[in-house]
Amino acid sequence: MNKDIDRAIDDYLQYLRSIKNYSVHTLKAYAHDLSLLSAYITDYNLPFDSLSHTEVRRFTAALKRKEYAERSINRIISGIKSFYRYEIRFTGLDRNPFSQVRSMKKQRTLPTVLTIDEVRRILSAPGDDFIGARDRAVFHTLYSTGCRLSEMLSMNTDDVSFTYRKILVHGKGSKDRYVFLTRAAVHDLHLYMSLKQERARKQKLQNTDNAAVFVNKMGKRLTPQGVHYIFHTYVTKLGIEKHVTPHTFRHTFATHLLDHDAGIRVVQELLGHENISTTQIYSHVGAKRLKEVYSKNHPHGRSES
Repeated sequence: MNKDIDRAIDDYLQYLRSIKNYSVHTLKAYAHDLSLLSAYITDYNLPFDSLSHTEVRRFTAALKRKEYAERSINRIISGIKSFYRYEIRFTGLDRNPFSQVRSMKKQRTLPTVLTIDEVRRILSAPGDDFIGARDRAVFHTLYSTGCRLSEMLSMNTDDVSFTYRKILVHGKGSKDRYVFLTRAAVHDLHLYMSLKQERARKQKLQNTDNAAVFVNKMGKRLTPQGVHYIFHTYVTKLGIEKHVTPHTFRHTFATHLLDHDAGIRVVQELLGHENISTTQIYSHVGAKRLKEVYSKNHPHGRSES
């Protein structure tokens, strides 16, 4: 058995298209990744149905030499494994030569976190008109509560309790939890919601979403794209070089709490993380900051790595 590799790949892609009903985008990704295998097998005149362990290792090493990212290599290997599983099931191939290849360990990247001064600059940047009041309320709500962007955008006015300085948010998996507001956040959110109500009454806008907390200038519920635009506008104006998104405020909220001795279990509950391992990344952020402060201020710190 030594079926031509390109014909085998074409048969597999046809299977994914007609039987598995994969999207055009997914099929293109599979075709690209399998073309790398085809090129390797053709260049070295290898039988694709009986590759040795050594030949498989050489293929993965070639991907590394071409400087593919770890994530890309993992995706390529995963696609090739699926291709060989198809061959075993439908063509009688007796083994998967890539079955013993393990995924490369992904490098863990720490999230971007703002300093307290950077947060203050962003909070104080909006003006005093309706749009400015809304933008300041957006910033304060995200930083005060640590909620996800989707959670903030789904907030309704009935979810907000100014008396108890808390908001009921509807998290992932239909799990509700309370998040809490600082006094400054209460002030700015209350001011914005008052202006929103007054604006809707004066302009008599049609199709307004009266239940939504955060709306655009037309009175419709604010979208994720709208909030990302708000962030981009202010961060660019302030000249902050970090890549700042709404999720950056969530990272910053968690890190600042841990920096001020909040327990990791408390932060887990406030963030709505089901697994504490998800929250523990912020402990590493805190450790990184401690090392930076040490290196900057300790008399012998600058000489250490």
